[in-house]
Amino acid sequence: MAKDILLTLFYLVLFNFLIVRFGRLQFRNFKPFVTTVLFNLKFLTGIFIWVIYTFYYKDVQNNDVHKFYSDAVVLRNVASESPKDFIQIIAGVGGKDSRFDKYYSEMKNWKRNFDEAPFNENQTIIKLNALLMFVSLRVYFVHILFMCFLSLIGWVLLTNAIMKFAVPVSTVFVLPVLLLPSVLFWTSGVMKEPVLVLGLGVFIAGLLNLGTRNSRQNMKALSMLATGAFIIILIKFFVLVCLAPAVIAFLILRHNKNAFGIILKYVLVNMLLLVAAFNIHLFIPRMDLQQMLVNKQMHSVKEANYFKAGSRIEIPALDNSAASIVETAPVGIWNTITRPYIWEGKNIMIMASAAENLLIGLFIIACIAFSDFKNLRQWNLFLFLLNFALAYFALIGICTPVLGNLVRYRAPILPVFLFAFILILKNSVGGSRKIHQYISHGGTE
Repeated sequence: MAKDILLTLFYLVLFNFLIVRFGRLQFRNFKPFVTTVLFNLKFLTGIFIWVIYTFYYKDVQNNDVHKFYSDAVVLRNVASESPKDFIQIIAGVGGKDSRFDKYYSEMKNWKRNFDEAPFNENQTIIKLNALLMFVSLRVYFVHILFMCFLSLIGWVLLTNAIMKFAVPVSTVFVLPVLLLPSVLFWTSGVMKEPVLVLGLGVFIAGLLNLGTRNSRQNMKALSMLATGAFIIILIKFFVLVCLAPAVIAFLILRHNKNAFGIILKYVLVNMLLLVAAFNIHLFIPRMDLQQMLVNKQMHSVKEANYFKAGSRIEIPALDNSAASIVETAPVGIWNTITRPYIWEGKNIMIMASAAENLLIGLFIIACIAFSDFKNLRQWNLFLFLLNFALAYFALIGICTPVLGNLVRYRAPILPVFLFAFILILKNSVGGSRKIHQYISHGGTE
């Protein structure tokens, strides 16, 4: 116990020191203390998650907070028994060799019943935790710290890249977005979401830094794009699929300044890409996107019924046609943004999510009411963020029949969606100027 506490305190101090010491780990528009406060809040939230899923939801074999870590312990033990086997498993070499079966049989979540993505995301998180055990010495709270730090880097990169196009005073609204309960909760545990946030931050920061006259800067941006895409594809392949149309439209229209023209072209680009996506199976039979969505929805429904999820909702059933997906997409977007409703609150977590949805709705309405579309500095970025977020919301909304899961899956992308509305704010809203003066250090890096 003493070792666990001392090691946790060591890494806590170390990460706080790194944040204060290196400006690149800080939010550009705010004083250093803002970033350190957010990091420490995330760590406290990570401990809170552990408490809930250890002492309240006691099914430690099936909840993500414990199951990936437990399997990582098994994989770490392989390093002691056979370093060669450990390296091969980590590298993904010879995974079908029967001699590895004795290890895989001990890991309950290594193989998935349903997985059509190019990489098994469970294995990615198990491998990452197994590698972290060389420095964490298997102290669970150190893993929480590392996950919080990874997601913090993602938020810093994402925020700094996007908010340089916003009115400086309005950037204060970044903080309530990142402090939304679901965002803070689901991106601070030993789960997939913190790594996904890191990938998103690296990818979008790389994208927004492309196109400068400095070739060295462009090479750095391209390397960030590739790294971010690699992280995302290892964690949530379909997030990259949702990003693709928005990225293509953004790159094509990056120099377009006409508001009506750019909106129309975004619509046309998405329509053309949807037609291509719905017909790609004619050329690559294994890439039948319609059937993949049908399969994913069916699996989610069966899983919800098997575990008797308490917050199940009815979602329109898909068939293997483009029409059913297009018709269901608006329902998926609506469910993702607005549900659970207040009257659907069956437990404290669902009620908290419903209350959060009300705050999100008020935030969006307020941003629109105090908007300045005539002087919007970056229409292309505004539409890129909405395009990506709404595509993702549509996908998870039509494939997720459990409200708790829907809130969780939404959390890493929710700030991307809300940042778009921050971009449209006027120079001063309410007391934002006073708050900005207190927490800002003048926008230096």
